[in-house]
Amino acid sequence: MAADIIQVNHDLLGKGQEKEKEKEKKKKKKRSEIGKMEFILGLTFFYSFGNEMENLTEQRIMVLCDFSESMNDAIAHGVQMSNIFRKELCLFHPLQNKGKAEKLAAQKALSEIIHLLKKDLPDIPISSLTLKGELTGCIDRIAEQYDGIMLVLTSEKVKTKLPALQISQIPFLFVNGHQPESLRYKNVLLPVDFRKVMKDTSLWASYFARFNKADVTIFPATEKNKENATMIRKNVKFIKHLLANLKLGFQIKNSSKGSFGLPFDALQRCHDKQHDLLIMPSSKNISLIDLIIGLPEAKIIKKANHLPVLCINPKRDMYILCD
Repeated sequence: MAADIIQVNHDLLGKGQEKEKEKEKKKKKKRSEIGKMEFILGLTFFYSFGNEMENLTEQRIMVLCDFSESMNDAIAHGVQMSNIFRKELCLFHPLQNKGKAEKLAAQKALSEIIHLLKKDLPDIPISSLTLKGELTGCIDRIAEQYDGIMLVLTSEKVKTKLPALQISQIPFLFVNGHQPESLRYKNVLLPVDFRKVMKDTSLWASYFARFNKADVTIFPATEKNKENATMIRKNVKFIKHLLANLKLGFQIKNSSKGSFGLPFDALQRCHDKQHDLLIMPSSKNISLIDLIIGLPEAKIIKKANHLPVLCINPKRDMYILCD
């Protein structure tokens, strides 16, 4: 997103006092880069902002702001989620240090970003939130106290972010880049294995179909084990019933892989068939081997390139999106 936003963040969060001459240089650089922000924001407008925001609920789309350059990707996708689901956009920063100076600097930096965004997004409510602690210590508060319904974050350093997902009651949307095709959310792939969490992933697929008129492709695994195969059939039946009751269109394409190979087959299909969102559950039972070689969701997110991946925690009951 905004190169000038990043410049503001670095100015505010940098350590020590800078010389006036250096400040002036940065101001000039910031002014020269305003056009870059307008261009990137324009990508989001092209796909999203034809109508004013109406019927907003109190739920919020949370964006993890770490003041890195890639943070702008998360903001762009957060804006898109806010527009699709008619929710407030909230820029969230976890305070790893408990000092007052860090909190004030972060709040000021977020305020600067909001000020820049509101110039072009006057119809979207935008707020900021700073909480003390790591992401894992904040994630429950985000959902329970601040009505977060989704956390948008970049795929960088994904291993450090997955522990928070494993205790979260809201899905994590991992993004990388802000290309126009990655901001559409019009062609959703929903892999289906034998786990009960498939009902939660199907709810989110239905949300994108309802609120963004997205096409949904149900992608069930093929299991040799009779019990697992029965569970997959039940899951597919539930999903078909859900989407049909909501009068939402869908298609079914069977994977040749079993449940354990399904996520990688789904990712390959996304790249081959131009799906622009993959919805998948995270791991439930994590073994020592998983910790050594890496979780499947971590591998998928890393290989997704510019494909957004929505991960849902199977260990917790998910919050439901309010109309």
